[in-house]
Amino acid sequence: MLEVNQKILLVTETPPGTPNGFGVTLKCLFKNIDHDVVYTDAAFSKHGDLEGFTLAQVPYHRSIKHFPSFLLGRIPEWRTLYSKKWLKEKIIPNYSKVYAFVYSTGCLKYATWIAKQKNISLLVHLADHSEEFEQHNIAEILRNCSKLICISKEMRSKYQSMLGRKDIDVLHNGAEDRCFQIAPPSPPPFGENNPFILCFLGGLFSHLHGNCIEDIFKAVSQIRKQIPWFEFHLYGQRQPETFLNEQLKQSGVTHHGIVMPLAKKYSIMERAHCFVVPSSFNLKNHRDYRFSFPTKLPEIIASGRSIISYGPSDTSTNRLLESHKIGTGIYNRSVKELVLSLTNIVNRHTEIDSDIYSNNSLSEEFFSAKEIRKRVYQIINDT
Repeated sequence: MLEVNQKILLVTETPPGTPNGFGVTLKCLFKNIDHDVVYTDAAFSKHGDLEGFTLAQVPYHRSIKHFPSFLLGRIPEWRTLYSKKWLKEKIIPNYSKVYAFVYSTGCLKYATWIAKQKNISLLVHLADHSEEFEQHNIAEILRNCSKLICISKEMRSKYQSMLGRKDIDVLHNGAEDRCFQIAPPSPPPFGENNPFILCFLGGLFSHLHGNCIEDIFKAVSQIRKQIPWFEFHLYGQRQPETFLNEQLKQSGVTHHGIVMPLAKKYSIMERAHCFVVPSSFNLKNHRDYRFSFPTKLPEIIASGRSIISYGPSDTSTNRLLESHKIGTGIYNRSVKELVLSLTNIVNRHTEIDSDIYSNNSLSEEFFSAKEIRKRVYQIINDT
């Protein structure tokens, strides 16, 4: 356990350790920090109960029948009112700071209220951008909190301009040592018994990956006409569950579903020859998502595999990869370009892999979970 000045109260929608980007990131950041967890999304109650986390469902149901429970302190919130009685009974220990890891204004406002009730510092970590954070009352919270942290450099620039703050830090998920130690994938020659595996690792969301990932399926279909042992494997949840139903029925495509336990990702990464990172070309969705940071990005960089990043040039992903000269970026919609780039990676696999592994020490310097955690401790102790 690394030393922080006192125990931290982590307030978040999604608790650490859940099989999604927010849960994975929190598990990385708080791995060795003494903290308690209050989470606001009841959808994670099964996981929260197993881990001993405290559920504060905010917002709670607005029905009038819950008003007596609110008065008695049995629920934390009712119609934007917060229960001091619930807080006093459920959140007993003394904390030095509230660390709010949030992607909704509801959770942010509740964390702010807790910090005021406890008379302690509030650190806000924006895990995703939303236009709601630009509302006047929310912007005031972000402007006046003790510390503001963003998930990407692009998001930091956005909020520096919006809030006039020059002290915003950037923290995202890091790659554990094991990611840097993953063995190389099976080498050429490729064939029926040794297929080339293109991999997508992470949740599939229609608003984040639609108007983009469909092109990758088209490219795979075209490539398989010439290279029948080319396969596309996808891992993670789908939202909605019907998203990409037809594409996932294609020959050579396999969707494996949610990865649990999370340690399974290492064997998945070992089998992959190339990772694809898609970002929607839909202008409306791209407007907000370009500030986000894919949780698995440091891990797939650390794995030493080829990376195809497909999406607009100004996403956090593409800017980061380009700045470190990692992978192949395709910034305009083009199935033809996808086919050419993927075919090139197959044909030059040994040469490309050699170049990647020669730069692996540089990747560890920037994307190591240990380095990320050092910055977390420093930020918390200095605030």
